[in-house]
Amino acid sequence: MDRRDFLKLASYAGLSLGFPAVLPRSASAQAPYDGPLWVMVHAGGGWDPTSLCDPKGMLFADDPEAMNRSYLAADIGTAGNLRYAPVGGNQLFFEKYASRLLVLNGVDTETNSHDSGTRNVWSGKLAEGHPCFAALVAAAVGPEKPMSFLTSGGYDFTSGLVAPTRTGNMGALTRIAFPDLMDPANAESRFHTAATAERIAAAQRARLEALMAKQQLPLVRNEMNMLFNARAGENELRMLTEFLPATLDTSNNPLKRQAQVAIAGYRAGITVAANLTLGGFDTHGNHDAAHIPRLQLLLEGVDFLMTEAEAAGVGDRVVVVVGSDFGRTPGYNEGNGKDHWSVTSLMLMGPGIRGNRVIGSTDERHRPLAVNPETLQTDPDGVRIKPAHVHRALRRLAGIEGADGSYGFPLPGEDLPLFS
Repeated sequence: MDRRDFLKLASYAGLSLGFPAVLPRSASAQAPYDGPLWVMVHAGGGWDPTSLCDPKGMLFADDPEAMNRSYLAADIGTAGNLRYAPVGGNQLFFEKYASRLLVLNGVDTETNSHDSGTRNVWSGKLAEGHPCFAALVAAAVGPEKPMSFLTSGGYDFTSGLVAPTRTGNMGALTRIAFPDLMDPANAESRFHTAATAERIAAAQRARLEALMAKQQLPLVRNEMNMLFNARAGENELRMLTEFLPATLDTSNNPLKRQAQVAIAGYRAGITVAANLTLGGFDTHGNHDAAHIPRLQLLLEGVDFLMTEAEAAGVGDRVVVVVGSDFGRTPGYNEGNGKDHWSVTSLMLMGPGIRGNRVIGSTDERHRPLAVNPETLQTDPDGVRIKPAHVHRALRRLAGIEGADGSYGFPLPGEDLPLFS
């Protein structure tokens, strides 16, 4: 469905962007969110950093000990201070974004399990029950926003701090936005005639007014009003229609459509954070042929996100974190695939994150090297970078590192000056 059809449906259904005049909303709820948009991009299945931002090439053709058979070490590319594997679309991406990118190599996830690895990378904790960063920041700075946390999958556990809005497809969103339509793509497929719908709405408003006249607690009154808004279809989801592009992306890259919805929600002032997800990275067989094209799609999706944000005038307000469950083994199995490896990388950019830098490293067999906690230089007596260190830095960047922002979910480890 394109934006024109969405708007057409809104007009046919008699919907508006206003709210019932029964109870004014608080100023914080009415004011659009204008802080950073926090976007977490998850490569589902466990990506291979040595084919991306921590390159390890063959010393010579047919090197039996090669960690990668798709390129030579002598061909490893550089962009600014960054190094990249010369495969797929890496060169274009790193040359375009090197000045803004921070690469964290040698991040120890301490697991090769998909569930615990994904949880650790996106919450900073291996243990269950901890919210992902996107949910945490959405709850801390925009809990009243109706689509504060958008998610397309990955680790999106919220610990009950904020309601997630799942954005797997626009059809689901339109069904929520237009509850009186049997088929959101067909404006004529209404459950009720216009006259009947108006009588129902009038009865609902009268019932709400009667109930609220008996209720004296402001918090309860506000919750009743929010419930009415949701049931009546008078919700801010429709505000997306004003900012969605004329046509949603129809390519085979789901990250692009996810990015369009996230940018639209942010521009509408109703979205704080978003999870974007692309799967297909668990390449236990035929690794090079299957994995490198997925990395290409991933980088194209991130580039699309930033291009859309810049075209909308918000490119300097988007924080992007790109990561995966864990890494892939330093070498191939009998099926020319790579298995699970606990060492990984993350790539970040956005306001407050100094780019053109690489922090952390791995040895020739992709084992993590410790860093000095103050200088961040390689130090055998230092500490291994772990997801908790990254999340501590993200919380400081977002200004939610204190008790009010952590909601009882403290993180272990030291504070590393990753972004300064």
